Amino acid sequence: MYHCVNCGAETEELYKRYSPNVLKLLKCDTCGFLADKYIEYDPVIILVDLILLEKRAYRHLLYNCNLKPCWKLIIILWLVESFRSLSLCNNNAIYVPNWKAFQYNLDGSCNLYLILFKTAFALVAFISTVTLLTKIKWYFQPNNANKCSAIYLIEALIIGGAGKLLGLLEITWGHIFEIPHHFLILGYTLLCLTTAYLVISNNGKLESLVILGIGMIVYNYAINFAVATFGILQLV
Repeated sequence: MYHCVNCGAETEELYKRYSPNVLKLLKCDTCGFLADKYIEYDPVIILVDLILLEKRAYRHLLYNCNLKPCWKLIIILWLVESFRSLSLCNNNAIYVPNWKAFQYNLDGSCNLYLILFKTAFALVAFISTVTLLTKIKWYFQPNNANKCSAIYLIEALIIGGAGKLLGLLEITWGHIFEIPHHFLILGYTLLCLTTAYLVISNNGKLESLVILGIGMIVYNYAINFAVATFGILQLV
């Protein structure tokens, strides 16, 4: 089932095809606008709207597109975040005053496998926490018609987390140790996550921020827990 990108209502068809090169976009029965105008748009324009946090673009991507390659994005995010943490760790002797208070405690260990493990563990913890809290909220709202499967929710969190790809520019331009850049990436990532989460869950903004905020707190604690666990295993 498809969704209208304007109001989010379900619709059976987005267009009718009259020939291989001719199709007619259909209007949404609920709002009266074209159900999905992005079908005829160039992917670059869709990407720009995603960057500008357009909810319609997120609805098009999450509901009306094939997101099977989404697993590739989560791997990219995992590697980017791990590489950024490794760069911070390798240069901590020089840049500790700038970033230590805002980064994760690696106990002086720049082990690549430790960083990959703690990043993967933290990502799983974040996605699991947000999904669980959302499902609990929906459980106490049995009449909520906007419920979706956990797969859609996980895909929304992965797409919303793409803001962390800005970490590549941070590393490339040599500003990885500047606190303002760290907060800029963190803030934009939170905006992307909130937009994608609002589209998929139809919760209020305050509820969404609370759930995502708890997820981020669990993310940070999961990193420190993974580091402590890895250290204990090394001692055994």
